Amino acid sequence: MKKSLLILVMVLIGSASYAQRLHTTDDGLDLVVLSMELDGAAMASMEMKQELSLTEEQFDQVAQLNNSRYQQLQQAEASFSNDPLSRSREFRNIQLKNDLSLKSMLTPKQLRDYQRLEGRLDMQLITENEE
Repeated sequence: MKKSLLILVMVLIGSASYAQRLHTTDDGLDLVVLSMELDGAAMASMEMKQELSLTEEQFDQVAQLNNSRYQQLQQAEASFSNDPLSRSREFRNIQLKNDLSLKSMLTPKQLRDYQRLEGRLDMQLITENEE
């Protein structure tokens, strides 16, 4: 009994130490972002450039799109501060327009990677209103 308890404790310690060695690989980007004074749009653009391997032309287009999107989100936040349902709808419309614009700027692989980055693994937002 003591032997199996000792083995269980050793396995738990081993798995915990192994899990602590695993970490995501964008630590370098995090350090760069933290060392700079960036707003949300610039930070999103920088992360997209690195994670999606954007060309300079794509980066310029994405940076303009992100600036516009963040301004629209701020306006929606101010306009619908007392109406959470309308604010949520407006945020969704802004995101849909952004996704449709990105669809014309990015390759299909970059688009999938973007959605993975955003935590949206399906293409529903991009395609649902195209019909």
